Amino acid sequence: MIESKLKQIASELNGEYTIEDYKMIFTDGSRSPETYHIVKYEYAESEILILIQTGFTETARVITTLSTYTRPIEFEIDCVSPFENLFLRRKTRFKVKCKNQNFKFFLENEALMTFDNIMETENFNPRIFMQNNESNDQIVMEFHLGFPKWTEIFDEINLFLKSIIDELNSDNRFISHKVYKEKN
Repeated sequence: MIESKLKQIASELNGEYTIEDYKMIFTDGSRSPETYHIVKYEYAESEILILIQTGFTETARVITTLSTYTRPIEFEIDCVSPFENLFLRRKTRFKVKCKNQNFKFFLENEALMTFDNIMETENFNPRIFMQNNESNDQIVMEFHLGFPKWTEIFDEINLFLKSIIDELNSDNRFISHKVYKEKN
């Protein structure tokens, strides 16, 4: 099931799909099989890598290495759990930290909206942040696979990343926040 969905994603995005099997060996001598499902594709000269780890831990990590002509903006997005949100009564479960007000507005009012439907029904709690790794700027998204429909989230992730890359490649960061809000 996982393989067929990820092969479909790779073919739709003109990417590559590979599987790597490992055995984790613990200090007590026990072993646990680990499988890494990897989908790699490009968008606007940025490389997107989906790494799904199944076995002992069920996690996904999506790493987008931005092209050299894309100017990054530092940001961090965390989630409030559904349980915490019962008490906080926030409109959105996302907490966005970003110094650029235009990009923060874009994230809160456009990009993160792609996850609204899945977050209403599933326990999808991604952590998304910008990092610099070996002079490459990367957008990293990490989340656990502890919800039933996790194979269906990758269309939304792809739309989210494409919208962020497009926004970073635009010149919207240089206009005033008031004009940006009126325009969007």
